[in-house]
Amino acid sequence: MKIAIIYSLPTRRALVTPFKGADEDTRDSALEIAEAIKSKGVDVLLVPVSEDTINEISQVKADCIFTLIEWDGMDMSLFLKAMNLIDQTGIPYTGSSLSVMTALADKVKMKEALDLAGIPTPRWQLFRDGTELVRDDFYYPVIMKLALTHCSIGLTRSAVIDEREDLASQVKKHILMHHQPIYAEEFIEGREFQVTVIEEKGVPIVLPPAEIVFKKGGKDSFLTYESRWDEKHPDYNLSSVKLASVPAHLAKRLRDVSLDAFRSLGMKDYSRMDIRSRGEEPFILEANTNPGLGDSDDYGMTVSYKAVGWTFADFCWKIVESCLMRAA
Repeated sequence: MKIAIIYSLPTRRALVTPFKGADEDTRDSALEIAEAIKSKGVDVLLVPVSEDTINEISQVKADCIFTLIEWDGMDMSLFLKAMNLIDQTGIPYTGSSLSVMTALADKVKMKEALDLAGIPTPRWQLFRDGTELVRDDFYYPVIMKLALTHCSIGLTRSAVIDEREDLASQVKKHILMHHQPIYAEEFIEGREFQVTVIEEKGVPIVLPPAEIVFKKGGKDSFLTYESRWDEKHPDYNLSSVKLASVPAHLAKRLRDVSLDAFRSLGMKDYSRMDIRSRGEEPFILEANTNPGLGDSDDYGMTVSYKAVGWTFADFCWKIVESCLMRAA
């Protein structure tokens, strides 16, 4: 059996931004997954693709494709083109289908899908140019997020807005700075969890939740870009990841809302739900169809699969097995 790992390289645009670190780690993840899958006794083909070599996807020959295409934001069209080429090969590929990936390609579509499915997510509003009237039922503070870009890009301490009268002006500045729409959502002051859902024999199961623990509370308790990617920044050491200890009722709520999102949004193989809770009321911030993978204890997924006694190789292989089972 041969498994092809198709992964994206940073685009020329991404390499000249301050946020290139979020794009450069995909290669490291691909290499780590390759070694993990090889340990299961199969052949692995690494297929790096750039904006110039994307059409080479059509030439891949394998029994299964492990997809690590992580272009987003301004490179979203490349992501969709790559996923379409992967779909056209006819080879089973890991993760959600092309139609689901397209439907959830940006955060706005994801938020709309959560609302449509009746799954709790913080109240939000999209701003395309900053001239929109601010909804009058926001509970403040709110936090501004980029509509098209992942990996906490654009998230700084100044993204949290305390008063309604300040939101419109800050939204306009954010749009001008990042050249894309933004959305504001209510900032949920509470605990933050990463919940992994993975399919076993066609049945989605929820692993024990991981928790992001913040050294600062209140409005400072969220992941900025610097806290995730810049080891030299003071924010970098302000959070850690651990296995969550939660009361039974909250554990059930986290499990139920994660399963509801996984099923309602049509996800396959695996996903990570980013959730914050106000008391014992969970709200999904993001339902990730294509979350980053690695064997670092800085990843919530790693903490979760280790909690059930799995290795990284076990975790990756379960994703492959789920993919092959769907194609059988």
